[in-house]
Amino acid sequence: MIKIKVDSHSQRTVIDAIQAMTLSKSRRKRVLTAAAKASVKTSRQNQRQQKTPSGKRWPSRADKSKKKMQVRLAKFLTVTASDDSAATLSWRKSRSARVAAKHHYGHRERHTRAAAIKRLRNGNAKA
Repeated sequence: MIKIKVDSHSQRTVIDAIQAMTLSKSRRKRVLTAAAKASVKTSRQNQRQQKTPSGKRWPSRADKSKKKMQVRLAKFLTVTASDDSAATLSWRKSRSARVAAKHHYGHRERHTRAAAIKRLRNGNAKA
Protein backbone atom coordinates (compact mmCIF):
# COMPACT_ATOMS: atom_id res chain seq x y z
CA MET A 1 0.00 0.00 0.00
CA ILE A 2 1.24 3.46 -0.90
CA LYS A 3 0.59 6.36 1.41
CA ILE A 4 0.84 9.88 0.04
CA LYS A 5 1.16 12.88 2.31
CA VAL A 6 0.31 16.32 0.99
CA ASP A 7 1.37 19.42 2.83
CA SER A 8 -1.14 22.24 3.14
CA HIS A 9 0.87 24.66 0.96
CA SER A 10 0.96 22.24 -2.01
CA GLN A 11 -2.71 21.46 -1.57
CA ARG A 12 -3.57 25.19 -1.55
CA THR A 13 -1.48 25.74 -4.71
CA VAL A 14 -3.32 22.98 -6.58
CA ILE A 15 -6.72 24.28 -5.47
CA ASP A 16 -5.79 27.84 -6.56
CA ALA A 17 -4.64 26.57 -9.98
CA ILE A 18 -7.90 24.68 -10.49
CA GLN A 19 -9.93 27.73 -9.49
CA ALA A 20 -7.92 29.92 -11.88
CA MET A 21 -8.78 27.58 -14.75
CA THR A 22 -12.49 27.92 -14.02
CA LEU A 23 -12.52 31.74 -14.05
CA SER A 24 -14.37 33.59 -16.79
CA LYS A 25 -12.30 35.32 -19.50
CA SER A 26 -12.92 38.81 -18.14
CA ARG A 27 -12.10 37.80 -14.57
CA ARG A 28 -8.93 35.99 -15.70
CA LYS A 29 -7.86 39.12 -17.62
CA ARG A 30 -8.43 41.31 -14.54
CA VAL A 31 -6.41 38.94 -12.35
CA LEU A 32 -3.53 38.86 -14.86
CA THR A 33 -3.53 42.65 -15.24
CA ALA A 34 -3.49 43.10 -11.46
CA ALA A 35 -0.58 40.66 -11.15
CA ALA A 36 1.32 42.48 -13.91
CA LYS A 37 0.74 45.86 -12.22
CA ALA A 38 2.01 44.40 -8.94
CA SER A 39 5.12 43.20 -10.79
CA VAL A 40 5.69 46.71 -12.19
CA LYS A 41 5.32 48.16 -8.69
CA THR A 42 7.86 45.69 -7.32
CA SER A 43 10.27 46.45 -10.18
CA ARG A 44 10.02 50.17 -9.49
CA GLN A 45 10.64 49.59 -5.80
CA ASN A 46 13.70 47.43 -6.54
CA GLN A 47 15.05 50.03 -8.94
CA ARG A 48 14.56 52.82 -6.40
CA GLN A 49 16.37 50.78 -3.74
CA GLN A 50 19.05 49.63 -6.23
CA LYS A 51 18.38 45.95 -5.48
CA THR A 52 17.89 42.78 -7.52
CA PRO A 53 14.60 40.86 -7.26
CA SER A 54 16.34 38.48 -4.83
CA GLY A 55 17.23 41.41 -2.54
CA LYS A 56 20.96 41.75 -3.26
CA ARG A 57 22.47 45.19 -3.86
CA TRP A 58 23.37 46.14 -7.42
CA PRO A 59 27.11 46.34 -8.11
CA SER A 60 28.35 49.89 -7.67
CA ARG A 61 29.22 52.15 -10.58
CA ALA A 62 32.56 51.62 -12.29
CA ASP A 63 33.63 55.25 -11.79
CA LYS A 64 32.87 55.17 -8.02
CA SER A 65 30.21 57.85 -8.35
CA LYS A 66 27.58 57.82 -5.60
CA LYS A 67 24.70 58.59 -7.98
CA LYS A 68 21.94 56.02 -8.31
CA MET A 69 21.76 54.00 -11.52
CA GLN A 70 18.79 53.87 -13.92
CA VAL A 71 17.24 56.98 -12.38
CA ARG A 72 13.75 57.81 -13.70
CA LEU A 73 13.64 54.77 -15.99
CA ALA A 74 11.25 52.88 -13.72
CA LYS A 75 8.39 55.28 -14.38
CA PHE A 76 8.35 54.24 -18.05
CA LEU A 77 7.81 50.54 -17.28
CA THR A 78 4.16 49.61 -17.73
CA VAL A 79 1.66 46.90 -18.67
CA THR A 80 1.32 47.32 -22.44
CA ALA A 81 -0.94 44.42 -23.38
CA SER A 82 -3.17 41.98 -21.58
CA ASP A 83 -5.61 39.32 -22.66
CA ASP A 84 -7.16 36.37 -20.87
CA SER A 85 -4.01 34.22 -21.13
CA ALA A 86 -1.04 36.61 -20.81
CA ALA A 87 0.00 40.09 -19.73
CA THR A 88 2.97 41.94 -21.26
CA LEU A 89 5.27 44.31 -19.40
CA SER A 90 7.15 46.75 -21.58
CA TRP A 91 8.52 50.28 -21.80
CA ARG A 92 6.23 53.12 -22.85
CA LYS A 93 8.77 54.50 -25.29
CA SER A 94 11.30 52.57 -27.35
CA ARG A 95 13.98 55.12 -26.46
CA SER A 96 13.54 54.26 -22.77
CA ALA A 97 13.88 50.58 -23.57
CA ARG A 98 17.16 51.20 -25.42
CA VAL A 99 18.55 53.31 -22.56
CA ALA A 100 17.54 50.67 -20.00
CA ALA A 101 19.21 47.94 -22.06
CA LYS A 102 22.41 49.98 -22.35
CA HIS A 103 22.43 50.54 -18.59
CA HIS A 104 21.63 46.92 -17.84
CA TYR A 105 24.20 45.34 -20.14
CA GLY A 106 26.87 48.01 -19.58
CA HIS A 107 27.34 49.13 -23.19
CA ARG A 108 29.78 51.96 -23.66
CA GLU A 109 29.17 54.91 -25.93
CA ARG A 110 31.96 56.49 -27.84
CA HIS A 111 31.71 60.21 -28.48
CA THR A 112 33.89 61.54 -31.27
CA ARG A 113 34.16 64.94 -32.86
CA ALA A 114 33.20 63.55 -36.28
CA ALA A 115 30.05 61.90 -34.93
CA ALA A 116 29.02 65.13 -33.18
CA ILE A 117 29.45 67.13 -36.40
CA LYS A 118 27.46 64.55 -38.34
CA ARG A 119 24.58 64.71 -35.83
CA LEU A 120 24.55 68.50 -35.94
CA ARG A 121 24.48 68.55 -39.75
CA ASN A 122 21.62 66.05 -39.88
CA GLY A 123 19.63 68.01 -37.30
CA ASN A 124 19.77 65.15 -34.81
CA ALA A 125 21.60 66.83 -31.94
CA LYS A 126 19.98 64.68 -29.21
CA ALA A 127 21.16 61.27 -30.47
